[in-house]
Amino acid sequence: MPIRRRNPRKKIILAGVQGLIIGVVGVLLFGFILNLANDKKVEVVKEEDTTPTAEQSTDGKIEVAADGALSFHVKQYGMFSSKESAISFMATQPTLEKAAIVQVENQFFVWSDLFLNDVPTTQTEALPSFTKNVFVSTSGCEDPKVKKLVNILQEDNISKSFFESIAKKEDYPDDLMTIVQAVSAFSDVSSVMRLHVFSHYVEKNNCVKLNF
Repeated sequence: MPIRRRNPRKKIILAGVQGLIIGVVGVLLFGFILNLANDKKVEVVKEEDTTPTAEQSTDGKIEVAADGALSFHVKQYGMFSSKESAISFMATQPTLEKAAIVQVENQFFVWSDLFLNDVPTTQTEALPSFTKNVFVSTSGCEDPKVKKLVNILQEDNISKSFFESIAKKEDYPDDLMTIVQAVSAFSDVSSVMRLHVFSHYVEKNNCVKLNF
């Protein structure tokens, strides 16, 4: 009976083909698993990005605009090109004795009150006025005391006793109580006191930016 000779060359070729197929399948399977994992990671990132910023806020009293600026409302009586002109205007109007002058870039505004929400409607006034929304940013301020001062002005009932009750006064500007004492001498109305404390520190700190 004749003996068949095995062909080692065919075996080598067959083994090589099988190895190649297994390798290709393995690479494809690995790529599929990797893409699946990346898709899940992208979904998680998107869910995190769509979390509302309001839910991340730690203080519901502070109204923050999209760019991080705090929102206030003011009653305005005039806009002038110089501080001297604004002072002259106020001097002729006795009803503006408690108003303040606030500079925004090269313009000077005469405001009588600084509110947190919409300005309340009152009886007809002798002087024409209108209300406007003001956005205040302290992002450019390096002194944390200035930032805390502007933030605390978002409290509802600003008064002399309110400032006196602050536990850590060292966290705020050193002259805060001096300014509060001076303002309370002619008014303890929250909107008026808020305005004068605000205008004092806006004038002292160029880092506080106002936008309308």
